[in-house]
Amino acid sequence: MDTLTAMRRIDFEGSFNFRDLGGWQTNDGRTMRWQRLYRADSVHRMSDADVRRAHEDLGIRTLIDLRGDLEVQYGGVGALAELVVARHHAPLSSRREAVAIDATVAAAASSDRTPDAMVNQYLAILDNSSDLIVSSIQAMASDEALPAVFFCAAGKDRTGVLAAVVLGAVGVRDEDIVADYVLTEESIDAIISRFASSEGAPAMYRELPSSHFAPFAETMERVIDAVRSTHGSFAEYLTSRGLPADALRSLQTSLIE
Repeated sequence: MDTLTAMRRIDFEGSFNFRDLGGWQTNDGRTMRWQRLYRADSVHRMSDADVRRAHEDLGIRTLIDLRGDLEVQYGGVGALAELVVARHHAPLSSRREAVAIDATVAAAASSDRTPDAMVNQYLAILDNSSDLIVSSIQAMASDEALPAVFFCAAGKDRTGVLAAVVLGAVGVRDEDIVADYVLTEESIDAIISRFASSEGAPAMYRELPSSHFAPFAETMERVIDAVRSTHGSFAEYLTSRGLPADALRSLQTSLIE
């Protein structure tokens, strides 16, 4: 693990994929600010000690929960949600209609994790949940909202899509967006082990190796290419879906050195 990767990863007992988005490089040579925005998995499962660290040491002010309604209903919002200034619920989905899922695990129903399958899923999230993506950006787009953390069950797919949008919108290089996405591979064993041990979890989490669920760089590369082909950029995707220009400028000012 290189020095920057070690700086990004924050070890918690209940959240295995909690990372600082600081340090990534922009196309014009600037960098993402440290200790401003975090991405994570299962923040609602944090221990009491985890919550104290997140609240007191990291100073988390805004919590953006990307889990579905049933996941929140059965998994709860978690103790950190009681301490933050604002909790924003944005149940990102690749589907237009809600579906019944096992609320203890990620919303995935298929074991297909090939780039073809995941690219289609991520682009569907960008299309079907664009209003929630825009509202999530607005929730974090000011100094008063930061530091903030956004999360889903694994911190890979729904979180990965929102991370790509945020990083792309503030001008982070494509290769760094991809590098951020694939860092989940380092946590995938712990994440899948927890899914496999959850009551009612689909058999695929027990029967398939955790490496089967790891991210592919190709997946995010193709998503970036598709967004650029369709919208021009992530920033243009957001403004075309209703993000006010001043919110985009505020996001860039708050997150970029």
